[in-house]
Amino acid sequence: MSSFERKIKPRLNIWWLLVWAALIVAAWFTVRAHIRDYWFYDYCSTAAGAPPPAGEHIQLLSTGQKPLTVPLTIEHRELICPQVGMVELNDKACAASFAALPLGPQDFAVILHRLAQAGVSDVAVSSPLTWQQETGDMSREMFCRVMASFPHAVAGLRGRTAAQPDFTPMELRNSAIPAENVQGDARGLPIANRPLPNGLTATPDSLAVVWAPDWLQDEPHTHKPSAIGDMSFPLLVRWNGETIPTLPFRLALMRLGLSPADVQVRIGESITYGGITRPLDRHGRTRLKEASVISLPLDEIVSGTGIREKLGDKACIVLEQPAPGQNTPQRLERLALTVSQLAGTEKVSYENKERIVGNRYLEEASLLNDWQEYAIAISALLLALYILPRFHWILRWPLLSAIPCWLVYEAYKASHQVWVPLSAMLICWLMFFIACSALKPVRRGLFDKVR
Repeated sequence: MSSFERKIKPRLNIWWLLVWAALIVAAWFTVRAHIRDYWFYDYCSTAAGAPPPAGEHIQLLSTGQKPLTVPLTIEHRELICPQVGMVELNDKACAASFAALPLGPQDFAVILHRLAQAGVSDVAVSSPLTWQQETGDMSREMFCRVMASFPHAVAGLRGRTAAQPDFTPMELRNSAIPAENVQGDARGLPIANRPLPNGLTATPDSLAVVWAPDWLQDEPHTHKPSAIGDMSFPLLVRWNGETIPTLPFRLALMRLGLSPADVQVRIGESITYGGITRPLDRHGRTRLKEASVISLPLDEIVSGTGIREKLGDKACIVLEQPAPGQNTPQRLERLALTVSQLAGTEKVSYENKERIVGNRYLEEASLLNDWQEYAIAISALLLALYILPRFHWILRWPLLSAIPCWLVYEAYKASHQVWVPLSAMLICWLMFFIACSALKPVRRGLFDKVR
């Protein structure tokens, strides 16, 4: 045999086919046992919007394997809001319980005294506190003393914006949130610079009562509810450039044992007090989600029945007496809802569970389960190694190049249910590609004699 014939000695014979098939089968078992395709399945999970926690991988389980878990403590936070009673002091309700109208300060004192006897601890009074007839100093002092007897009580101070501002009333001194605690543009907050006259602020005992801004002239946000159903009463008012909590917010702070100095405000973003942070819009309002209120008839208040049964001890009550010609029951409800929401406290509970490592696991797809299936696969491999090298390279290379793309695509499609040993498949494909290039088909020598 000549040297030229030796160079083209055929290598596509049964022995070379068995050698390459054995190498590919060995690579399949070796790579499958030692390499897990975390890189691919972590990417698939991230693309699906469920990335594994930092430092962890999706679990790729073998058949019958149990997923690994780690202890997990889940924190549950629930806002518990007190149920706030609301009492409307309109003309119809007052006429059924009192002989003369409008109500005088002594009548307010009677109502408040009944509430105190029923165990009410927190009360807010929204009223013009003006009377058509002259009232004696004794009746006004009685009102102030009854207010001061509650653990927490706030009276509303009505105001307006005048061309010539007045000094901040003594009743609002020391009520402002410190300027360093307030950030943001305050131009959207309700504003006032002069109090509307009322029949109590001239009484010396009125300084023993806690006051807070309430109804403001020409400020519709303090008159009627917003068109947005779950929006609160404004929590803040700008009075002579100072940021002051309004009537419902001040009562809620007192109920929680807090002062205006404990409030942090980012206007248009959030308000924080007592460890609770709530969203806040540019008008100083927040959302009412968990608040709860109940309407209480005035005749039940005067008779002293029903309050303890409906609200229990340490109840919270909001009373509103509309100004003449301003019967707005929705405003009273919004005041009471705001108190309830802001006086809510967080209840924290913990739940112990088991968390799957990686937050997800996949079971291995069933590919080759027994020796018969392996025998069929190896036979198919030998047949492919025998046939494909005979194809022209123009046909062979595109066909072989399409295989890894198809493998990756099918593995990605199945990644939400199972996993396949993609790395082992790709490495076996690479060895198969090399084998198809190395194996030469049987060719006749140029110098063979024609017999």
